[in-house]
Amino acid sequence: MQGVVRLSRRSFLKALGIGVGTAIFRVGWGQATVKVGVIGPVNLLDVGRAMVRGAQLAIEEINGLVSDGELPPPKLTIDGLVRDDEVLRGDVAKAAFEELASLGAVAIVGGFVDETVGAMLPSMARLRKPYLDTGSSSPEFNKLVKEKYDQYKYYFRLMINDNVMGQDIGGMAEGLMLKEMGIQKVALVVESSAFGQNLSRILQERLSGLQIVKVLSFPLQNPDFASILQQVSDTDADALMLVLAFDPGIPLIGQAYEMKLDMPILGINAEGQSFEYWKNTGGRVMGHVYVDVATGETPITPKTRPFFQAYVERYGDSPPSRPLFTAFTTYDAFFILKGAIDRAKGTDADKIVEELEKTDYVGTVGRIKFRDKNDSYPHEPIYDPALVVAKWVLWGATAQNPLRAEPVRVVVWPPQFRLKADADGNPVSIADCIGKASEEYQKSVAEWKQKGKPKGGRFTAWHTWARTIAQCFAG
Repeated sequence: MQGVVRLSRRSFLKALGIGVGTAIFRVGWGQATVKVGVIGPVNLLDVGRAMVRGAQLAIEEINGLVSDGELPPPKLTIDGLVRDDEVLRGDVAKAAFEELASLGAVAIVGGFVDETVGAMLPSMARLRKPYLDTGSSSPEFNKLVKEKYDQYKYYFRLMINDNVMGQDIGGMAEGLMLKEMGIQKVALVVESSAFGQNLSRILQERLSGLQIVKVLSFPLQNPDFASILQQVSDTDADALMLVLAFDPGIPLIGQAYEMKLDMPILGINAEGQSFEYWKNTGGRVMGHVYVDVATGETPITPKTRPFFQAYVERYGDSPPSRPLFTAFTTYDAFFILKGAIDRAKGTDADKIVEELEKTDYVGTVGRIKFRDKNDSYPHEPIYDPALVVAKWVLWGATAQNPLRAEPVRVVVWPPQFRLKADADGNPVSIADCIGKASEEYQKSVAEWKQKGKPKGGRFTAWHTWARTIAQCFAG
């Protein structure tokens, strides 16, 4: 794990985009504190706990800046306004949304599972309550905004949707997998959730540059990973692509490592973004590449590492000890909401929506500008390399034996985010190093094939690739 860069108050304000010489705000528009509700799987899942922690850090920083006169009033609060949606309980989520509205929440932030988010939206429309979704990904929600704008304009999302994610995966597959690593054939292993099945469909449409040689779906209850992995091993796939949202995948990762599955593993693994995942798998997740919105070890923007530092200093002793994607997106959502309320000069819902639509904010995950109401996916971040894109993050270690090593997480795609931080926290590119590691991987695989594909040969080449990149990042 890379050391956390320490920032002074002056440096932290600069990272937030607030200069030390900023004008002092002494008069607001009159309201002392604005209530904001948070809804998510806060009791059952780490993504929910991370969501609340991102909200708490944002609230404390915003209110501190208001107290110091560096942001205008009002302050924000989530005190007594955090509700658990019990993961798949749409009825619980709907009731929580309506309760928070009745308690005076000006806006709601959060959400993770599409089923529960979808259940809240009719109440959002009826109550005219701005809602910033920081965890779900269904494009159907954007469709509601486009087709019934006056009713559903209150919906905004900090994530990219499944269809855009499919586009992103297609770009990663063509660039990193095909061109750089020489991967031509893949096997898909997806969970049987609605999310998994939808992504499976999208991937089969989007991976046009790769040949899909096997598609395997497993139930959320009592999956037989040994059989699944054997079926994958029996194919001529060059890589395994995973889609996991609910299933943590730990037995699968452990069994793949122990059998020395001779192919890299990439994909979507919600639990696999957690820092604790390395320990939970005993380091057997070494070499896996999973999609994420950011990683605190990579300076995506000037705000990424300061937020990561603040999170670790506050919550580093309890899981999730490092911010998951919902912590990043929820943190950004509160700053975006605060800016909209300030510009609206009040809490009128329609005026807040107008100002949210004007958002141009550099957050922890990139520069966030919402798509226009006439766009195919209104009210979610514009997907663009200069604004917001997904980041594909490698689990690596510098030591020969990952089971006895500390991990590093390195962005390996897209190329512009192949960065490490120098001693002062400034971004330094390691793109050339990653490119050379991929070239060596291709050579090693070609030699392995010439030797008749001896067991464990490509597994070793894959782990060497991951270790080399980790050394680039740590060195």
